[in-house]
This record gives sequence, structure tokens and C-alpha cells, in this order.
Amino acid sequence: MSGSGSGGWTPSAPSNPCDQLSFFSVITSPQPAVIGQLGVGAVLNVALQATPQTAIVVDYNGAVAGALTGTKITNLISCLQNGYDFTAEVISIVGGKCTVRVKAK
Repeated sequence: MSGSGSGGWTPSAPSNPCDQLSFFSVITSPQPAVIGQLGVGAVLNVALQATPQTAIVVDYNGAVAGALTGTKITNLISCLQNGYDFTAEVISIVGGKCTVRVKAK
């Protein structure tokens, strides 16, 4: 027999996949002048560039550091188009290879 009572369960709002999107990526087409300013922990802005072709770019203080590629880029493009904001935190820099962690703001 079931009764009414105060259980401990509270339904939560479904989370949006964009809120949970997080992945590591290497910056492609790195711009040496910008990458040279970065250190581990630096936070870059992630933006959708529509022309000349759709790409995800990361910038630091308004200067493009390079682009992002990978298996989650399609999801990231969709999230950006739907108004979500993302950042890319520098995890490591070895020579010109800059690895970032992309996540929702």
C-alpha cells in the first residue's frame, strides 16, 4: 500500500547538453604572437566564425589565437548558435602546441 508522505526525492529540471559540454582540444592554426602571450591557466574566449567558412576560433584579449577542431565541434557549433557561451582554458603549452579545456561559462 502506498501512501502520501514526504519522501526525500525532488525532481530536478532536465539539464541541457550544452551546459555539460566539456572537452580537450589542441588549438589549430596557432598564431605565434598570441600563443606567445599565453600561460597555463589563461582563459580564452570561444567564438563562432561564419566567414569565409564556419569555424570555431579562440581569442585572447580580442586577438585570434587559432581554431578548434575535434569530434565535439559540431555540438559546440550548435550550442554557440543557440546562445551558449564557452571558454577555453589553457592546460599546456609545448612549443607551438597549445592544449585547452573547452567548457560552458
